[in-house]
Amino acid sequence: MSDSLLRVDDLQVHFLAGKGKLVRAVNGVTFDLKPGETLGLVGESGCGKSTLGRAILKLGPLTAGRVSFDGIDVGTGDHAGIAQLRRETAMIFQDPYNALNPRLSIGSAIEEVLRVHRKVPPERIKARVAELMQLVGLAPALAGRRPSALSGGQCQRAGIARALAVEPKLIIADECVAALDVSIQAQIINLLIELKARMNLALIFIAHDLGVVRRLCDRVAVMYLGRIVEEGATEDVFDAPKHPYTKALMRAIPEIDPDCGLPADPLGGEPPSPLDIPKGCAFHPRCPDVMPICREALPQNRFVGGCAVACHLYEDPTTNSEQERERIHA
Repeated sequence: MSDSLLRVDDLQVHFLAGKGKLVRAVNGVTFDLKPGETLGLVGESGCGKSTLGRAILKLGPLTAGRVSFDGIDVGTGDHAGIAQLRRETAMIFQDPYNALNPRLSIGSAIEEVLRVHRKVPPERIKARVAELMQLVGLAPALAGRRPSALSGGQCQRAGIARALAVEPKLIIADECVAALDVSIQAQIINLLIELKARMNLALIFIAHDLGVVRRLCDRVAVMYLGRIVEEGATEDVFDAPKHPYTKALMRAIPEIDPDCGLPADPLGGEPPSPLDIPKGCAFHPRCPDVMPICREALPQNRFVGGCAVACHLYEDPTTNSEQERERIHA
Protein backbone atom coordinates (compact mmCIF):
# COMPACT_ATOMS: atom_id res chain seq x y z
CA MET A 1 0.00 0.00 0.00
CA SER A 2 1.22 3.52 -0.82
CA ASP A 3 1.13 4.72 2.78
CA SER A 4 3.01 1.70 4.15
CA LEU A 5 6.40 2.04 5.81
CA LEU A 6 7.12 -1.67 5.40
CA ARG A 7 5.79 -4.04 2.76
CA VAL A 8 6.56 -7.78 2.77
CA ASP A 9 5.48 -9.74 -0.33
CA ASP A 10 5.57 -13.55 -0.48
CA LEU A 11 8.76 -13.68 1.58
CA GLN A 12 10.54 -17.04 1.76
CA VAL A 13 13.58 -17.98 3.84
CA HIS A 14 14.96 -21.50 3.34
CA PHE A 15 18.07 -23.14 4.79
CA LEU A 16 19.98 -26.25 3.84
CA ALA A 17 20.14 -28.76 6.69
CA GLY A 18 22.00 -32.06 7.02
CA LYS A 19 21.95 -34.51 4.11
CA GLY A 20 20.86 -31.76 1.73
CA LYS A 21 17.39 -31.34 3.26
CA LEU A 22 15.68 -27.98 3.02
CA VAL A 23 14.30 -26.13 6.05
CA ARG A 24 11.47 -23.86 4.94
CA ALA A 25 11.56 -21.48 7.91
CA VAL A 26 9.48 -18.73 6.27
CA ASN A 27 7.26 -19.99 3.52
CA GLY A 28 5.39 -17.20 1.76
CA VAL A 29 4.62 -14.33 4.15
CA THR A 30 2.86 -11.14 3.05
CA PHE A 31 1.88 -8.13 5.17
CA ASP A 32 2.38 -4.38 5.45
CA LEU A 33 3.02 -1.97 8.31
CA LYS A 34 2.18 1.71 8.49
CA PRO A 35 4.21 4.38 10.32
CA GLY A 36 3.46 4.34 14.04
CA GLU A 37 1.67 0.97 13.88
CA THR A 38 2.44 -2.04 16.07
CA LEU A 39 2.09 -5.58 14.70
CA GLY A 40 2.18 -8.54 17.07
CA LEU A 41 3.72 -11.68 15.59
CA VAL A 42 2.67 -14.80 17.52
CA GLY A 43 2.90 -18.57 17.19
CA GLU A 44 4.57 -21.62 18.68
CA SER A 45 8.36 -21.92 18.92
CA GLY A 46 9.91 -22.82 15.59
CA CYS A 47 7.18 -21.26 13.45
CA GLY A 48 9.60 -18.78 11.85
CA LYS A 49 8.88 -15.56 13.77
CA SER A 50 12.48 -14.67 14.62
CA THR A 51 13.76 -15.71 11.19
CA LEU A 52 11.18 -13.43 9.60
CA GLY A 53 12.19 -10.52 11.83
CA ARG A 54 15.87 -10.92 11.00
CA ALA A 55 15.18 -11.26 7.28
CA ILE A 56 13.18 -8.01 7.25
CA LEU A 57 16.20 -6.15 8.63
CA LYS A 58 18.63 -7.94 6.29
CA LEU A 59 20.21 -9.73 9.24
CA GLY A 60 19.64 -13.04 7.49
CA PRO A 61 19.24 -14.34 3.94
CA LEU A 62 16.15 -13.97 1.75
CA THR A 63 15.41 -16.93 -0.52
CA ALA A 64 12.56 -15.35 -2.48
CA GLY A 65 9.97 -12.62 -2.27
CA ARG A 66 10.36 -8.92 -1.64
CA VAL A 67 10.80 -6.68 1.40
CA SER A 68 10.40 -2.95 0.83
CA PHE A 69 11.16 -0.50 3.65
CA ASP A 70 10.45 3.19 3.06
CA GLY A 71 11.16 2.73 -0.63
CA ILE A 72 14.23 0.51 -0.14
CA ASP A 73 14.18 -2.96 -1.67
CA VAL A 74 15.84 -4.84 1.20
CA GLY A 75 16.46 -7.98 -0.83
CA THR A 76 18.30 -6.34 -3.73
CA GLY A 77 19.23 -2.99 -2.19
CA ASP A 78 22.66 -1.58 -2.97
CA HIS A 79 25.18 -0.57 -0.32
CA ALA A 80 23.68 2.91 0.07
CA GLY A 81 20.18 1.48 0.46
CA ILE A 82 21.25 -1.04 3.09
CA ALA A 83 23.15 1.71 4.93
CA GLN A 84 19.93 3.73 5.03
CA LEU A 85 18.08 0.67 6.34
CA ARG A 86 20.63 0.40 9.16
CA ARG A 87 20.14 4.07 10.02
CA GLU A 88 16.35 3.86 10.22
CA THR A 89 15.67 0.46 11.81
CA ALA A 90 16.75 -1.36 14.95
CA MET A 91 16.21 -4.65 16.75
CA ILE A 92 15.70 -5.43 20.44
CA PHE A 93 16.79 -8.97 21.28
CA GLN A 94 15.42 -11.49 23.75
CA ASP A 95 18.45 -11.90 26.03
CA PRO A 96 19.38 -8.48 27.42
CA TYR A 97 22.79 -9.68 28.63
CA ASN A 98 23.97 -11.39 25.44
CA ALA A 99 22.70 -8.49 23.32
CA LEU A 100 25.25 -6.15 24.93
CA ASN A 101 29.03 -6.36 24.65
CA PRO A 102 30.18 -7.52 28.12
CA ARG A 103 33.45 -5.61 27.72
CA LEU A 104 31.75 -2.26 27.14
CA SER A 105 29.90 -0.14 29.64
CA ILE A 106 26.33 0.52 28.62
CA GLY A 107 27.24 4.16 28.01
CA SER A 108 30.00 3.10 25.62
CA ALA A 109 27.62 0.72 23.81
CA ILE A 110 25.22 3.60 23.15
CA GLU A 111 28.07 5.95 22.21
CA GLU A 112 29.27 3.44 19.62
CA VAL A 113 25.94 3.63 17.78
CA LEU A 114 25.93 7.42 17.83
CA ARG A 115 29.46 7.56 16.42
CA VAL A 116 28.94 4.97 13.69
CA HIS A 117 25.73 6.60 12.43
CA ARG A 118 26.90 10.18 13.11
CA LYS A 119 23.62 11.12 14.70
CA VAL A 120 25.08 13.98 16.77
CA PRO A 121 28.34 15.99 16.69
CA PRO A 122 31.18 14.40 18.71
CA GLU A 123 30.93 17.01 21.42
CA ARG A 124 27.24 16.15 21.94
CA ILE A 125 27.64 12.39 22.29
CA LYS A 126 27.93 12.24 26.10
CA ALA A 127 24.89 14.47 26.54
CA ARG A 128 22.89 12.43 24.03
CA VAL A 129 23.75 9.20 25.89
CA ALA A 130 22.40 10.75 29.09
CA GLU A 131 19.21 11.84 27.26
CA LEU A 132 18.62 8.36 25.86
CA MET A 133 19.19 6.71 29.24
CA GLN A 134 16.72 9.06 30.89
CA LEU A 135 14.24 8.40 28.07
CA VAL A 136 14.19 4.68 28.92
CA GLY A 137 14.14 5.20 32.69
CA LEU A 138 17.84 4.68 33.50
CA ALA A 139 19.86 7.04 35.64
CA PRO A 140 22.73 8.55 33.59
CA ALA A 141 25.04 7.67 36.48
CA LEU A 142 24.76 4.02 35.37
CA ALA A 143 26.48 4.77 32.05
CA GLY A 144 29.85 3.59 33.36
CA ARG A 145 28.59 0.16 34.44
CA ARG A 146 29.00 -3.00 32.42
CA PRO A 147 26.03 -5.30 31.74
CA SER A 148 27.13 -7.79 34.42
CA ALA A 149 26.67 -5.09 37.07
CA LEU A 150 23.05 -4.42 36.07
CA SER A 151 19.76 -6.26 36.45
CA GLY A 152 18.02 -7.89 33.49
CA GLY A 153 15.48 -5.08 33.33
CA GLN A 154 18.20 -2.43 33.36
CA CYS A 155 20.09 -4.23 30.58
CA GLN A 156 16.95 -4.45 28.47
CA ARG A 157 16.36 -0.72 28.97
CA ALA A 158 19.95 -0.14 27.86
CA GLY A 159 19.26 -2.26 24.78
CA ILE A 160 16.20 -0.16 24.01
CA ALA A 161 18.24 3.04 24.48
CA ARG A 162 20.83 1.70 22.05
CA ALA A 163 18.07 0.89 19.53
CA LEU A 164 16.63 4.40 19.91
CA ALA A 165 20.05 5.96 19.33
CA VAL A 166 19.62 5.58 15.56
CA GLU A 167 16.27 7.45 15.80
CA PRO A 168 14.54 4.58 14.00
CA LYS A 169 11.29 4.52 12.09
CA LEU A 170 10.91 0.79 12.76
CA ILE A 171 11.93 -1.44 15.68
CA ILE A 172 11.61 -5.23 15.69
CA ALA A 173 11.39 -6.53 19.27
CA ASP A 174 12.11 -10.26 19.39
CA GLU A 175 10.73 -11.73 22.64
CA CYS A 176 12.22 -8.69 24.37
CA VAL A 177 10.40 -9.27 27.68
CA ALA A 178 10.41 -13.07 27.78
CA ALA A 179 13.51 -13.32 30.00
CA LEU A 180 12.32 -10.72 32.52
CA ASP A 181 10.29 -10.91 35.71
CA VAL A 182 6.59 -10.14 35.33
CA SER A 183 6.86 -6.79 37.11
CA ILE A 184 9.78 -5.74 34.90
CA GLN A 185 7.90 -6.96 31.83
CA ALA A 186 5.09 -4.55 32.63
CA GLN A 187 7.56 -1.66 32.97
CA ILE A 188 9.16 -2.42 29.60
CA ILE A 189 5.78 -2.73 27.88
CA ASN A 190 4.66 0.59 29.36
CA LEU A 191 7.92 2.11 28.13
CA LEU A 192 7.36 0.81 24.58
CA ILE A 193 3.78 2.16 24.58
CA GLU A 194 5.06 5.57 25.68
CA LEU A 195 7.90 5.65 23.15
CA LYS A 196 5.62 4.51 20.34
CA ALA A 197 3.25 7.42 21.00
CA ARG A 198 6.01 9.96 21.52
CA MET A 199 8.19 9.05 18.53
CA ASN A 200 5.61 7.61 16.08
CA LEU A 201 7.55 4.33 16.05
CA ALA A 202 6.45 1.40 13.96
CA LEU A 203 6.97 -1.81 15.93
CA ILE A 204 6.93 -5.51 15.12
CA PHE A 205 6.56 -7.28 18.47
CA ILE A 206 7.45 -10.98 18.40
CA ALA A 207 6.07 -12.79 21.44
CA HIS A 208 4.56 -15.89 22.99
CA ASP A 209 2.66 -13.97 25.68
CA LEU A 210 -0.71 -13.21 24.11
CA GLY A 211 -1.74 -10.98 27.03
CA VAL A 212 1.19 -8.67 26.32
CA VAL A 213 0.40 -8.67 22.61
CA ARG A 214 -3.22 -7.71 23.25
CA ARG A 215 -2.17 -4.75 25.37
CA LEU A 216 0.57 -3.41 23.11
CA CYS A 217 -0.34 -4.20 19.50
CA ASP A 218 -2.72 -2.64 16.98
CA ARG A 219 -2.77 -5.74 14.77
CA VAL A 220 -1.88 -9.41 15.22
CA ALA A 221 -0.44 -11.91 12.74
CA VAL A 222 -0.58 -15.59 13.73
CA MET A 223 2.17 -17.79 12.24
CA TYR A 224 2.21 -21.54 11.80
CA LEU A 225 5.09 -23.39 10.12
CA GLY A 226 6.40 -20.39 8.25
CA ARG A 227 3.07 -18.95 7.08
CA ILE A 228 0.65 -16.36 8.46
CA VAL A 229 -2.67 -18.16 8.94
CA GLU A 230 -4.65 -15.23 10.37
CA GLU A 231 -4.11 -11.49 10.53
CA GLY A 232 -6.33 -8.67 11.69
CA ALA A 233 -7.00 -5.95 14.23
CA THR A 234 -6.07 -7.09 17.73
CA GLU A 235 -9.59 -7.00 19.14
CA ASP A 236 -11.00 -8.85 16.12
CA VAL A 237 -8.45 -11.65 16.42
CA PHE A 238 -8.75 -12.00 20.20
CA ASP A 239 -12.52 -11.60 20.50
CA ALA A 240 -13.54 -13.62 17.44
CA PRO A 241 -10.66 -15.80 16.16
CA LYS A 242 -11.41 -17.51 12.84
CA HIS A 243 -8.63 -20.00 12.10
CA PRO A 244 -8.74 -23.24 14.14
CA TYR A 245 -5.12 -22.70 15.18
CA THR A 246 -5.84 -19.16 16.39
CA LYS A 247 -8.84 -20.46 18.34
CA ALA A 248 -6.61 -23.02 20.05
CA LEU A 249 -4.07 -20.34 20.98
CA MET A 250 -6.78 -18.15 22.47
CA ARG A 251 -8.20 -21.03 24.50
CA ALA A 252 -4.73 -21.64 25.92
CA ILE A 253 -4.44 -18.14 27.45
CA PRO A 254 -4.28 -18.77 31.22
CA GLU A 255 -7.10 -17.47 33.39
CA ILE A 256 -6.47 -15.69 36.68
CA ASP A 257 -9.52 -17.35 38.24
CA PRO A 258 -8.42 -20.82 39.50
CA ASP A 259 -12.01 -22.07 39.22
CA CYS A 260 -11.87 -21.73 35.43
CA GLY A 261 -9.58 -24.74 35.09
CA LEU A 262 -7.73 -25.81 31.97
CA PRO A 263 -9.20 -25.75 28.44
CA ALA A 264 -11.56 -28.64 27.80
CA ASP A 265 -10.13 -29.27 24.31
CA PRO A 266 -6.46 -28.22 24.23
CA LEU A 267 -4.54 -28.39 20.99
CA GLY A 268 -2.80 -31.75 20.82
CA GLY A 269 0.44 -32.87 19.24
CA GLU A 270 3.47 -30.95 18.07
CA PRO A 271 3.98 -28.88 14.92
CA PRO A 272 5.42 -30.95 12.06
CA SER A 273 9.08 -30.46 11.20
CA PRO A 274 9.87 -27.60 8.78
CA LEU A 275 12.01 -30.25 7.02
CA ASP A 276 8.83 -32.11 6.07
CA ILE A 277 5.87 -29.72 5.90
CA PRO A 278 2.61 -31.58 5.20
CA LYS A 279 0.97 -31.21 1.83
CA GLY A 280 -2.01 -28.86 1.68
CA CYS A 281 -2.70 -26.95 4.88
CA ALA A 282 0.25 -27.54 7.22
CA PHE A 283 -2.10 -27.46 10.22
CA HIS A 284 -4.34 -30.29 9.02
CA PRO A 285 -2.67 -33.10 11.09
CA ARG A 286 -3.69 -31.28 14.31
CA CYS A 287 -6.87 -29.55 13.17
CA PRO A 288 -10.20 -30.56 14.75
CA ASP A 289 -12.06 -29.28 11.67
CA VAL A 290 -9.98 -31.01 8.99
CA MET A 291 -11.62 -31.73 5.61
CA PRO A 292 -10.35 -33.79 2.65
CA ILE A 293 -9.39 -30.65 0.73
CA CYS A 294 -7.15 -29.57 3.64
CA ARG A 295 -4.84 -32.51 2.89
CA GLU A 296 -4.45 -31.59 -0.77
CA ALA A 297 -4.70 -27.84 -1.40
CA LEU A 298 -2.92 -24.91 0.24
CA PRO A 299 -5.60 -22.49 1.54
CA GLN A 300 -5.52 -18.93 0.26
CA ASN A 301 -6.29 -15.81 2.28
CA ARG A 302 -9.92 -14.78 2.55
CA PHE A 303 -11.30 -11.78 4.43
CA VAL A 304 -13.70 -12.91 7.14
CA GLY A 305 -15.02 -10.51 9.76
CA GLY A 306 -12.24 -8.00 9.09
CA CYS A 307 -9.46 -10.62 9.31
CA ALA A 308 -7.40 -12.28 6.58
CA VAL A 309 -7.69 -16.03 7.18
CA ALA A 310 -5.94 -18.86 5.31
CA CYS A 311 -8.42 -21.67 5.92
CA HIS A 312 -10.61 -23.85 3.70
CA LEU A 313 -13.48 -23.50 6.19
CA TYR A 314 -14.20 -20.07 4.74
CA GLU A 315 -14.22 -20.93 1.07
CA ASP A 316 -17.30 -20.26 -1.02
CA PRO A 317 -19.41 -23.41 -0.54
CA THR A 318 -20.29 -23.44 -4.24
CA THR A 319 -16.64 -24.10 -5.14
CA ASN A 320 -16.41 -27.41 -3.29
CA SER A 321 -18.43 -30.58 -3.34
CA GLU A 322 -20.43 -31.64 -0.31
CA GLN A 323 -17.96 -34.45 0.23
CA GLU A 324 -15.06 -32.01 0.42
CA ARG A 325 -16.90 -29.86 2.92
CA GLU A 326 -17.75 -32.73 5.25
CA ARG A 327 -15.57 -32.46 8.34
CA ILE A 328 -13.60 -35.43 9.52
CA HIS A 329 -13.10 -35.86 13.25
CA ALA A 330 -10.37 -38.25 14.22
